[in-house]
Amino acid sequence: MLRYFAIFILLAFHLLAPAQTPFIDQHVKNLYAAGNNNEKLQELLMLCSVHESLHKDSLFKYANIAAGLAALQQEDWKKTDAQIARINALIRLGNTDSALILIEPELKKNTVTNPASRKKYFKLAAQKVDCFGDKSNYTTALAELYKIIVDAEKYNDSLVLAKNCNTIGVIQYNLDHISEAFKWYFKGLMYCQATPEFAAVSGAINVNIAETYRWIENTDSANYFIDKAITLCTQSQNLFFLANALRVKASIYKQQKQYDKAEETMMQCIALREKLEGRLTFSNEQIALANIYMNAGNYDKSISILTNALSQDQQNNKVDALKISYYRSLAKCYKQKGDNVNYTKTLEKIIEAKDTFYEENSAHAIAELQTKYEVQKKESTIIQQKLDLTKKNYLFYGSLILIAFAMAVAWLLFKNYRRKQKLAINKMVYEEKMLAALAVKEAEENERKRIAADLHDNLGAYAASIASNLDQISLGEVSQTWVVPLQQLRNNSQAIVSQLGDTIWALKKDALALTAISDRLKAFIQRIQPSYPMVNMEVLENISNDMLLTPAQAFHLFSILRESIINALRHSHCKNIIVKIEGATHWYFTVSDDGDGIDMQKIVSSNNGLANMQRRAKEFDWQIKWQLQNPGTIIHIYPTTK
Repeated sequence: MLRYFAIFILLAFHLLAPAQTPFIDQHVKNLYAAGNNNEKLQELLMLCSVHESLHKDSLFKYANIAAGLAALQQEDWKKTDAQIARINALIRLGNTDSALILIEPELKKNTVTNPASRKKYFKLAAQKVDCFGDKSNYTTALAELYKIIVDAEKYNDSLVLAKNCNTIGVIQYNLDHISEAFKWYFKGLMYCQATPEFAAVSGAINVNIAETYRWIENTDSANYFIDKAITLCTQSQNLFFLANALRVKASIYKQQKQYDKAEETMMQCIALREKLEGRLTFSNEQIALANIYMNAGNYDKSISILTNALSQDQQNNKVDALKISYYRSLAKCYKQKGDNVNYTKTLEKIIEAKDTFYEENSAHAIAELQTKYEVQKKESTIIQQKLDLTKKNYLFYGSLILIAFAMAVAWLLFKNYRRKQKLAINKMVYEEKMLAALAVKEAEENERKRIAADLHDNLGAYAASIASNLDQISLGEVSQTWVVPLQQLRNNSQAIVSQLGDTIWALKKDALALTAISDRLKAFIQRIQPSYPMVNMEVLENISNDMLLTPAQAFHLFSILRESIINALRHSHCKNIIVKIEGATHWYFTVSDDGDGIDMQKIVSSNNGLANMQRRAKEFDWQIKWQLQNPGTIIHIYPTTK
């Protein structure tokens, strides 16, 4: 009972800590709501699976609780997953010796040849590499990595290949083997797929490619890959890789001499890393910040950061690439400041550190490992070639059988060929018909334009002449008997001119936009406005998509709108008429007035103006609806595909 109580108290205390990501937040809530030990273990293992985004102390607590709960379970795989979580926690805390002690027995239980334990084997093998890498024992780390690569290639595990190619690239970069680093990075990127499970490793590879391009001062390529990396790291909610991406982005800003942006981005990176690691002293982030200040000319601030970090790391006798980088930056600061005494002392420390570092990671030993890997790969290729030869023999005898079968179906192929020939001829006939139809359509368009021109040049001229002649006749000079007929004749001639103008307007265009219809409607209102001075008429437009209509559609739509306005003027006794034109996905017209309102029965029984409006709308499959409002009437016109 005391054991369960202790676990519960530790768990409840830790749940008060703020979450790192939405994923972690959700599983912390699930952990709190878990009803039994099995559910708690499941949630703890889910949390530990994103160990790179947890605070290292939180990870250690979660992993220990998970190990305690897993010990009560029957399933061995749960115990192994809990051990993997503990190993990750120990590596994060720097206890790599303890981590290696846990890894070895688990590797014996989880072999690569067993499909059920293969994924766990690859995780444990990668953890072993991390232990050697943290100690800067790159020779041993590379030897283990080449084994993993060979096994992953054998079992076609793209995710494992991508992750471990990236790790080899990082080691080569730390050893200043830039071309080798690029080779392994891009090889790892080739294995990545556009799925969520590859987002984190793809983000990590892009970070490292960007950093390597930045190192050789190719900032354009560095910017391209770091922007991709930030997007991928954000998508995968991997705070460790995102912090690395921000550090590289800040360094790129530094090289571009955008020091304010560099400092701001570096501070964001440090804040993110401190969420994971606590207070940072001796780290890549601190040296990057120091380099920003150095490039900006603030040498004292840079020297202060570097010397403080080195003094706090004095008790650590390990020499790695990071410590050498600290000495390099410090030496550069002293040189640019003009402090030759300290510059000379720091150069001596660099030489001493490099001698130690390269002695532990000799180029000869690493080259031997690379050669060994290549030999193993060639041996695998030879085995594969032998398998291919065996397959070819089977294919040879199989092909003899297939030849007999092929002869049996030869006549079917010939028959199929004849059918295709017939289809090709039918296609040619169809295409000729289509071309003929297009020619007819083009001829119709030309004829339409010719008719419009003739109407304008001939009939239009005569109609305008008649209207002009009638305007010259004074009604006072003729007998009373002819006054009414002449007035009617004048009105009819003006109507003919107006109708003819509208028809020619539509006919002479290949297509008409909504704004063209709106402009024509405004011109019509302006023409009749003097006859109805007491009525206010407006056209309101809300056209985001100025779609095109055929001449016939434009003419009939304009005719419906014109008839709607005339009906409202003649019968509704209104004071205002508003036409609204909308054009987005589809067009939509409304004509509203504030008059007496329409008798809805007239719409059903009418065979004049309203019937004409309905006929025009029906011809193009449009909807036209009359709706009573208080006061007045509103008419809606819109296509049925709305």
